[in-house]
Amino acid sequence: MYYYEKDYIMRLIHGIAQMLAYLYFGKKGDTLPAVMGQETRENNDYLLRMIDHGQINAAEDKLFDLIESGVWDADQKAALIISFYDYLNGKKDEFLEKSGFSRDEVLSGLEEALKRIGKEIPEYMRWLE
Repeated sequence: MYYYEKDYIMRLIHGIAQMLAYLYFGKKGDTLPAVMGQETRENNDYLLRMIDHGQINAAEDKLFDLIESGVWDADQKAALIISFYDYLNGKKDEFLEKSGFSRDEVLSGLEEALKRIGKEIPEYMRWLE
């Protein structure tokens, strides 16, 4: 894959995350912690630290455990999902690869996580994929 293709996928994922944050919450993606409850925010911070330490697969597993736990409502879970994948998407390709993750897995993870809470990437955004 050429660099411009990776860059395109990166911009695509970020654009989808920003659009979902706006559609679901009327907020920009970087302001999502403002809509999170304290417990959700604490878990979000924990997951982002795991990403920073290269524990991406473990962090994603923990994210799926959290969203399947039934503790929070769908909006709290959606905020956590969007924040997680947008943050992960901001990491360099080398970091992702070193951690055993790919840019394509970021997009597919975002889509799968949203499906598990009954939300989806709107159909009109799918042409971008």
